[in-house]
Amino acid sequence: MPTLLEERPEVLKGAPQDQEQNMNEQKDNQQHENQQPESQQKVNEQQQNDLKLNDLKLNNLKHNEQQQQDEQQKYNQQNDDQQKYKQQKRVTPGEVSQHVEQEPLRSEMKSDQRITPLLREENNVSIEESNGAIEENNISIYEYCRQVPTAQESTTCGEAAAMLNAGREHPCIVLCDKQLKPTGLMMRENLYRLLNGRFAADLFYRKPIINTANTSPVIVDIHMEPSAIIDAALRRDEEHFYDCLLVTEQGRLVGVLTMRDVMMLSRKLQQAASADRIRTVTESGREIARIHVAVTRLVQAANQTVEEAGQMIALSNEGEGHLRQVETSYSQVHEHMGIQGKHASQMLESIKAGSDMARSIRTLADQSGLLALNASIEAAHAGEYGRGFQIVAGEVRALAKQTREFAEKLSSLLLGIESLTQQTVSLIQTNGAEIDGSAVVVQEGAAVFGKLNGAVHALSGIVENIAHEGGQARQVAEHIQTKLKSMLEEQAEL
Repeated sequence: MPTLLEERPEVLKGAPQDQEQNMNEQKDNQQHENQQPESQQKVNEQQQNDLKLNDLKLNNLKHNEQQQQDEQQKYNQQNDDQQKYKQQKRVTPGEVSQHVEQEPLRSEMKSDQRITPLLREENNVSIEESNGAIEENNISIYEYCRQVPTAQESTTCGEAAAMLNAGREHPCIVLCDKQLKPTGLMMRENLYRLLNGRFAADLFYRKPIINTANTSPVIVDIHMEPSAIIDAALRRDEEHFYDCLLVTEQGRLVGVLTMRDVMMLSRKLQQAASADRIRTVTESGREIARIHVAVTRLVQAANQTVEEAGQMIALSNEGEGHLRQVETSYSQVHEHMGIQGKHASQMLESIKAGSDMARSIRTLADQSGLLALNASIEAAHAGEYGRGFQIVAGEVRALAKQTREFAEKLSSLLLGIESLTQQTVSLIQTNGAEIDGSAVVVQEGAAVFGKLNGAVHALSGIVENIAHEGGQARQVAEHIQTKLKSMLEEQAEL
């Protein structure tokens, strides 16, 4: 197996002069290694291990120093960006949403360090083979994944350290099987801390990294919601809280997320949620404004309906009063016709009595005529002595005849009057029945007007309640509008 020095000669670049001399001496010792006794070989091997550890410590110190400088520079840059962002003009909710959507993502990774096709000689896996990024609020997990070196479980700690030294941007090394399925995780800091010990070379340098790696790292799928990934990161124990999250797709490694990546992802989610809240508040404000307008119109319509209902009540009362007057008139007409009917009946009885008297007069006239005829006959028998009486008898007979004729005419006249009176009584009875029917209809109409009046009164009460409730709803809508406006102003100040 090649040594660490043969694998990465670049780690000696920039080392102190004594380190270069030691390395030259080490090469000379290796050339004569076969000629030295066994004890001397052990001493040389120990010296080589010490040199390797010193080299690792030196590189670790340089890496930590450079990392601190980078972090400080990024922290200062982030503060400057936040100050610039706060000093920008206040924007409307729509502009805030647009600004949040267009704001570039800031992170400590360079553009060329973002996840690129992760290829390995064993399986030639590529991210482009996936179906596409899963997004939550237009946030793609692919944008936050880092490309890191992978190793097998048999890789030694020294080889892993060489991989990490080859790229200072790599925060960790992931252990995978041949199918690129993650089996463990070794963070850079943990490996350096392990190899910085006094006897680290003998204890760990040539040992498989699986013995010291975290064999139960947090693994998330690329298709998980960003919020679920953040929850998984926050649920970790304190010992591994700052370890990387392994991102997989269909069980194969895609990349890793550092705690900073998770924080940036959370920040992006918060910005998206803030934009959503602004949009929601803005839309709610618009809807409340529409509701306010609708309620105002409803209150106006209700007030107008109350006025119209009052007019309907007045008209209904007036119509009911007219019907009551008509009913009273019908009652009076019915009463008068009843009186007329009684009078006609009495007249009919009187006519019948007159007819009886006319018949009696005619009977008396007939009897008087017979008596006058008998008297005339007797006067003729008396001769000269009865001549005067005969004249009187003739006059009586003529008078009886006239009386009979008058009685006959009177009877005929009374019969005509009786017929007309009977027809009048019949008409009075018919009109009385019709007036009774009309009175019933008028009474029913008055009852309908009464019911209509009651319904209009009830409708007026309901409409008044609607107007009252609408006024309260309008006040609530105005209060909500004020609160939403205040929320928008507070959100714009953030």
